[in-house]
Amino acid sequence: MIVNEKWMNLWDRARASLWFVPILCTLGGILSAVVMLAFDYSWNDKWKLPFWLETTTDGAQTILSTISGGMITVVGVVLSMTMVTLSITSSQFGSRVLRSRIRDRTTQWTIGAFLGTAVYSLVVLKMVRKIGEEDFLIPHFSVMVAILFTITSLVILLYFIHHITMIAQAPEIVASLAHDLTRSIETIFPEKIGDPPPSDLPPSQKITDAQREALKNGVPIRSASEGYIQTIEGDELLALAVELDVMIELPKRPGDFLARQDKIALVAGNGKQDEKKLTEAINDAFYLGNSRSPRQDVNCSVHELAQMAVRALSPGINDPYTAVNCIDRLSAALCQLARRRMPDANRFDSQGNLRLVVDRQSFSSVMHAAFDQIRCYASSSTAVSQRLMEGYLRIAENVSDADQATDVLHQARLTLEGVTEAKHHPADVLILHEQYGRLKEQLEPLQSRPDPKQTDAAEDSVKEETREEGEASGEVIG
Repeated sequence: MIVNEKWMNLWDRARASLWFVPILCTLGGILSAVVMLAFDYSWNDKWKLPFWLETTTDGAQTILSTISGGMITVVGVVLSMTMVTLSITSSQFGSRVLRSRIRDRTTQWTIGAFLGTAVYSLVVLKMVRKIGEEDFLIPHFSVMVAILFTITSLVILLYFIHHITMIAQAPEIVASLAHDLTRSIETIFPEKIGDPPPSDLPPSQKITDAQREALKNGVPIRSASEGYIQTIEGDELLALAVELDVMIELPKRPGDFLARQDKIALVAGNGKQDEKKLTEAINDAFYLGNSRSPRQDVNCSVHELAQMAVRALSPGINDPYTAVNCIDRLSAALCQLARRRMPDANRFDSQGNLRLVVDRQSFSSVMHAAFDQIRCYASSSTAVSQRLMEGYLRIAENVSDADQATDVLHQARLTLEGVTEAKHHPADVLILHEQYGRLKEQLEPLQSRPDPKQTDAAEDSVKEETREEGEASGEVIG
């Protein structure tokens, strides 16, 4: 079954919003009130109620009106506390981290609990009536449920107060962003759009020079809108390519910014397709937004952690311990990534025909996104630079090929050079030299081992440099 990535993206955005869960709770409060009132009026005359469950019309009205008014007041207090926390978090750690704070489930359910209780009480209050001097239509069970909802909401409020003091702490924010990064890696690597070609496919089912040349000279498809690519419907594009018997190359990937009329695809085929319909179909497979999303963009969460670390190392904040927390989480994520198979750039249909050529994410791109900026700012702190080296050593224990080893050593060498140029105390620099020596000793055997993989980061880097120098041949694919 093909999963519509656009709907999944919308679902993610709804779940991560501050309004989705409270609205669900509000609707749940209305439904609960209807169910309880129906129960009351169906069974009230059939049961003899205990004394502690019975109430009067005036008592029920007083209880329900007090609960509904009090709950709405507390909702305002909870929202105020939430806004203050978001403001402090944004000013101290940057606006990028607000995405993880807004979608905090405890905050959403706390607001929802009070709104649901208030609405429940209002609906039940409407049905409490008095005719003359006779009590009539008193929903005893419904009033008791309102009291139970109120007690539960107060317990939730106590937990919320504890929780709101915790989530503003740097380690909690870093852990939340790292959790998003881990989930993103698990989803994206390996990313399967179509069937990757088996290594034993005959030459006729592998990408040929003619196919490379055809894609290079393919019909360009332009973007009809502007924004960051949040998701791409890979399965939809694969089905479109099979239906039209064409090959599609995607030079952009999730996380990239698109301006209007930017090239988003190259289509090579028999030339009989309606270009207008093809442009609409391919544009429809791209979902754009005002910000990046971690669903298909692993670097989204990486950049959020990197921003926290860079901000913590700025002279105005000078918080190296937060930077250390970010480095630890990033190195753990790179360890996980190093153990995974990188997705292939070429995607084939079930018959072995080339259909999609994508700009894939790689270990190298994530490594650069994670440590390039941090490394530059960390040169002023030997403690943070040493933790960077420890992170590289941790990653080195999980790398499995020569190109990953080269990427790790490259970052380590630049880190060492930056600290050396900053002229720190010789004893601190000596520690970094010792760490670099251990790292080099650990990774050199991998660099001398033949690499069976053909889809790694170093190859992409070489291809990109070749393309920029104008020496690319028909064998190079974006």
